[in-house]
Amino acid sequence: MSASPQRILITGSSGYYGRSLVSALKQRWPESKILGLDVVAPKSDRPDHFEQCDITSPAVHTHVQSFRPDTILHLAFVVNPMRDEARMHQINVDGTRNLLAAASAARPERLMVASSATAYGAWPDNPIPLAESQPLRARGNFRYADDKVKVEALLSEFTAANPQIAVSWTRPCIIYGPGMSNFMIPIFTVPPILVLPGGTNSTIQLVHLDDVVRATLAILNAGATGPFNVAPSDWMTIRELAQLRKTVAIPAPFAVCQAVTKAWWGLRLPVFRFPSTLWNFIRYPWVVAPERLSRELDFEFQYSCRDVMTLMLQDAGKLRGK
Repeated sequence: MSASPQRILITGSSGYYGRSLVSALKQRWPESKILGLDVVAPKSDRPDHFEQCDITSPAVHTHVQSFRPDTILHLAFVVNPMRDEARMHQINVDGTRNLLAAASAARPERLMVASSATAYGAWPDNPIPLAESQPLRARGNFRYADDKVKVEALLSEFTAANPQIAVSWTRPCIIYGPGMSNFMIPIFTVPPILVLPGGTNSTIQLVHLDDVVRATLAILNAGATGPFNVAPSDWMTIRELAQLRKTVAIPAPFAVCQAVTKAWWGLRLPVFRFPSTLWNFIRYPWVVAPERLSRELDFEFQYSCRDVMTLMLQDAGKLRGK
């Protein structure tokens, strides 16, 4: 393996994570060349070369072969729920399968894929926190989380078939950074009061985008392999979040939470854009411990979960008296 990445291909290079990673890679390895693939052009932090390309397209193979990357970073996933779940699955799982086939032919030195802590599943008996050794337990009725479990199965198969490639994947919790938006953020910032689904004072964990990017570079630099949880070592409860916001958290029957959200989603109303099955990930724990990052790479997070939560609330104008 070469001392540092020289030719880096990034799928999903135009998203928040992708653009931040392009910027960080240029600072860390200024001599490297970066090719970005995405369905939209980047708004900022452009890679050295950019190709507009759907991750499910045969053109992925063409771009990988012509660029000859020594490092591939796969970030091209749909995070926000789509009403067309078949298309979402096609992008997330079949798109990954397409990229892995191209990588198998090109044989880069490193391959890193963005998975998610949701792959552990949200279950009432989950240990708090979850280590990388914890088996994945799919929540088959929530598309994104289920897709990530299937993606990791593909990665395990790819790793076994390509032992010469350093294959790694990250499992971040909810990512937040200045200006970021996703379907989870309004749940914590929009309602005047917060809800305890089924009366459960459940746990919430956020990680700063800067720390996710720093962890990505640390894993690449070490040539590390396998799964890495990416989250600070702390977390918060809904009641603690309500206290931080100077509001209240009230219990609500779980069936009512699901029914209201199902109707909201069905009517295509604004703000809360997620299916009712997400409530499992609000009610049950899926917080993770960055055991491998801490133990093997001596990685330290710059932001705690509380730091990130505070930043998110400040950006949303929800910190009264601040």
